Amino acid sequence: MPDVAHRQDGVFTAAQAIRAGATPAQVRHRRERGVWRRVLGSGLARSTLDDTPRRRVQAAGLTWPGCVAAFFTAAAFHGLPVPDDGLVHAFVVRAPRPRAGMVPHEYLVTSEDVVTVGAGAVTTVSRTVLDCLGRLGAEDADRLATWAVTRELLTADSLEAAISARAGKRGTRALRRALADIGDGALSAAERRMHRLLSQARVTGWEADVRVFDAGGLIGRVDVLFPAAKVVVEVDGYAYHSRAAFQTDRTKQNRLVAAGYTVLRFTWADLHDRPREVVATIRRATAAR
Repeated sequence: MPDVAHRQDGVFTAAQAIRAGATPAQVRHRRERGVWRRVLGSGLARSTLDDTPRRRVQAAGLTWPGCVAAFFTAAAFHGLPVPDDGLVHAFVVRAPRPRAGMVPHEYLVTSEDVVTVGAGAVTTVSRTVLDCLGRLGAEDADRLATWAVTRELLTADSLEAAISARAGKRGTRALRRALADIGDGALSAAERRMHRLLSQARVTGWEADVRVFDAGGLIGRVDVLFPAAKVVVEVDGYAYHSRAAFQTDRTKQNRLVAAGYTVLRFTWADLHDRPREVVATIRRATAAR
């Protein structure tokens, strides 16, 4: 095994193995016996090693030297909540030799948007978020935007800059939609999803973004209120909250409960992965009141 493979997460090419002392016959024999397997393109690895996003980035770099793994491949590398289409996408300066399972995108990317990974390279987290937003469907883009905003990986300013830089190119419309989604705050996309769920399920009798009072005055604004049933629905995001904000949130909930309100809290995961359960829970709570 060539020493260079250790710097490439165990990924190497047949040419590297031969330069390290193996003969072409030995390379062929080890592949036929299953000792070595193809990771992707020209990239090989021991069959005992798992196929990870990091190794796929390495294999892409060995297959197309100078390429930069991007889009859904970069998203998998960084652990972003983006569906993986099973292909390896990469930015290239010019169209390379076609390889099964690899998709080249002729695009010049600056060094500030690239992270080197051994023999490969991948777009940065922030750049990957922007690239994926431009190619995802509305639902997946909505989820990614909220995830990125609540981790401070995406801001209105960065979106506006990306829209300006990519004017007229594919994905600009999706970026504008994302900008509108986060323009009101990090959780606006989640709140809009809640509104859509209630509307699609034909749940009536609710109001959005309502100020609620008790004998002591204003308690605060709630995301959704069912006035007749005195049921409050709050949508929680994944953003980090300071100790003061955490305390304010709990004080608000305690005052709501003391004033006779039932308070339901749902996360983005609830809205995205369990929408039927969310609607059913709200129906039960309002019917009980």
